[in-house]
Amino acid sequence: MAAATTLLIIAGVLLSCAIVARANAGRLPRSLVVQFSPLAGASVIEDAILAGRDRRALAAGLVDLVVRRRVRLLTESGTARAGIAVQLIAGAVLTDEERRLLDTICGEATPSRLSRRLSRDRRRTARRARRLVDARSLALTTEGLLSGWYSGRSLIRWATALLVLAVGVFLATPPPPAPFAVSLCAGALLAAALIVVPPGRSRRFAPAATERRMHLDGIRRYLLVAEAERLRALQSPTGSLQQPGDTASRFALNERLLPYAVIFGVEKAWLATLGADFDELGETSEDVIGQIGERLLQVMDADALVNGVLNIAAGADHLLDAAGAIVDGLLS
Repeated sequence: MAAATTLLIIAGVLLSCAIVARANAGRLPRSLVVQFSPLAGASVIEDAILAGRDRRALAAGLVDLVVRRRVRLLTESGTARAGIAVQLIAGAVLTDEERRLLDTICGEATPSRLSRRLSRDRRRTARRARRLVDARSLALTTEGLLSGWYSGRSLIRWATALLVLAVGVFLATPPPPAPFAVSLCAGALLAAALIVVPPGRSRRFAPAATERRMHLDGIRRYLLVAEAERLRALQSPTGSLQQPGDTASRFALNERLLPYAVIFGVEKAWLATLGADFDELGETSEDVIGQIGERLLQVMDADALVNGVLNIAAGADHLLDAAGAIVDGLLS
């Protein structure tokens, strides 16, 4: 009974550590003010890395290309990766990094040769995506913004896996009913710990990154606050909109933040916000309504794009991360 009780206590400690690791995953230094625009010259992919959300970096990067009119999305049917294609807009000039992003995510060209579908080769695309994120991370390290990794998550996973084996060995020799029940409880806690602990490793952010990460937290706060609070922020002395009725300008500003909504996992709600902004155009000129309507139709497919790009990660990681997302909801 003593051995089973010890396993149960250790399993409880590991689950607690996993919950703490999940709660701290992607936590940013708190900003005292909301921010409604990215820093000048900021890279969306690098901002995703600095926000601790590597897995959403490429999806946010592609949405950024759509928002900045570098590419347009072509959807065939549904939201499967095979049903989404990316087309370079005539006259758009891509940087080398932007072309590398498209080469990482996109596969073969469509029959017309004018666009490229998202890659169907999940494993190869995932490896290319990892190399791209690693290259951007190396650049951030060179700039003095990153300084390696914490090992806490790996220790939790290894310790939990070893204890699962210990519980299995203990149960292999039929114990009395009471120790058997305690061992089953310990096994359940260990399984929960494996589900809750975030995938991957935790980055170590250098002090020089604090200001930029605080700015990202300000953007996150702007994305999450209620509509009335956003309007107050935009109409404040430091805001960019001084006229309450300037809905067209507000749409442009909010559209620019769509890639950051992807980074922070609120793209569905933010697309609804863009739709509400369009509905409020009211007596705006027909030309402006037409232009904004065309832009809205284009970005409305961003949700399908995000789903397709996120699916390039390993299936097992996604199953664990989806289960752990329940904990994210409880902790947020």
